[in-house]
Amino acid sequence: MKPLLRRLFEMLDAKQVRYCHWKSNMRLAEALSGDEDVDLLVDRRHASAFHSILTEIGFKMAGSRAGIGHPGVFHVLALDENGGGLLHLHVYFQIVSGDSLVKNYRFAIEDALLDQTQIWNGVRIPTAEAELVIFALRVALKHVSLIEILLARRDAARMADEMMWLRGSARTQVSTRLCAEWFPELDTALLWKVVASFSDSKAKPWTLILLGRRVARALKGRRRYRSMQALFCRFRHVAALFLGRIKRRRDFVLQNGGMIVALVGPKATGKSTLTSAIAGHFSRQLDVVRFHVGKPPSTALTWTAHMLVPVARRLYPRETSGAYESDQRRQQKRYSLLFVLRMALLAYDRRALLRRAQRVSAGGGLAICDRYPAATIGAIDSSCFDDVAIRTCGSRVKRWLMLWERSIYRSLPRAGLVVRLIAPIETTLARDAARIKQGGPNSEAVRRRWTLERSGEFSANIVSIETNQPLNETVNSVIKAVWSAL
Repeated sequence: MKPLLRRLFEMLDAKQVRYCHWKSNMRLAEALSGDEDVDLLVDRRHASAFHSILTEIGFKMAGSRAGIGHPGVFHVLALDENGGGLLHLHVYFQIVSGDSLVKNYRFAIEDALLDQTQIWNGVRIPTAEAELVIFALRVALKHVSLIEILLARRDAARMADEMMWLRGSARTQVSTRLCAEWFPELDTALLWKVVASFSDSKAKPWTLILLGRRVARALKGRRRYRSMQALFCRFRHVAALFLGRIKRRRDFVLQNGGMIVALVGPKATGKSTLTSAIAGHFSRQLDVVRFHVGKPPSTALTWTAHMLVPVARRLYPRETSGAYESDQRRQQKRYSLLFVLRMALLAYDRRALLRRAQRVSAGGGLAICDRYPAATIGAIDSSCFDDVAIRTCGSRVKRWLMLWERSIYRSLPRAGLVVRLIAPIETTLARDAARIKQGGPNSEAVRRRWTLERSGEFSANIVSIETNQPLNETVNSVIKAVWSAL
């Protein structure tokens, strides 16, 4: 069991909060190890105590970005500091069940189920007899709509294994009595037909569908929606999941809101590696989008100009960004029209990209940015032209472009958290020498930018992290900093 979950259950017992891990207890070990969701039923009369425990041990509320949740059901996440993963609690104050998407049936048996529990491996779970009744009805109701049938048949073997596991542990007479008490409208003979049929992974699909429809008819008085309402909700859920799959984005977001997180620092301090690691870590459960702000994609306005950049570099080698990073060129504050135009268009592309990042964070998602513009004029990835450069410029066109570039950077959305990566110059030189990249290592560029990339100031929450420690320790440090800020 994960230490954080052990602490949770110990506090629940200490404060006498009634709960149980109410379903899929055949795979309880996987849930307690963090590999699957932890499904808890909690007495709603103990909701305040339960929420205070969650807050105390670091859980954060989460929900559907598309708004496809269910009443009385919510999600919370916490960072497992030992393993670095996110622990996911799926909490029920009331049992809504049936098909996976709509959960159209309300089983008002919470108190009765919490009375039928036992302790197993330090966790309170239902008795096998109680869980068998609920599981049989749950799987039957997953065979009513076409979409649900297709989803359920993918897990036919898994459902059969769980049914056999519960069937082997439950006493028939007790399960029959509980079914009659909890669901008097349901013929107990139908319950055992469901148990027998769903225990066979090779059962004919139409047999299971007919049983599902019989159970649905018997429980129609417990439906949350009428037929057309349920159809609309199912369509809405499928559409949300389909769009998320196309966009390769999760539907889950934190209720605290989204955030733009920027990783900045000199070359070879691990920005790209850490950005990838953090995005991969949080995207297992949350809506996360990565952005490379140092190299923004072209927009419709700048596409043609970007196509000409390779040619311009060959024809005008003294007009590259690297050439203007030298101390001599920076002190002169004289810029060609070609360079000013390129920097203005680059600023335009960055604004377009960061507005996308802002939309992600405004929708509750996590926008992870590799590099970010600083408020300091002259810093890397920031505005290039200070007041002196603009005042001494003799060209109206260049002066207008400089002012436009500065106005763009002033209008950029601010990051919620800036993680400043720090490493000694010797470390960055060694890492750059080991990198496989076009043109090979460039120690001169690393030295030239090392000071520039450390000079930027940001109007945001800033956390500095040394990256000359082992990679896994650095990743964990950054993950903890991001989670604390969310």
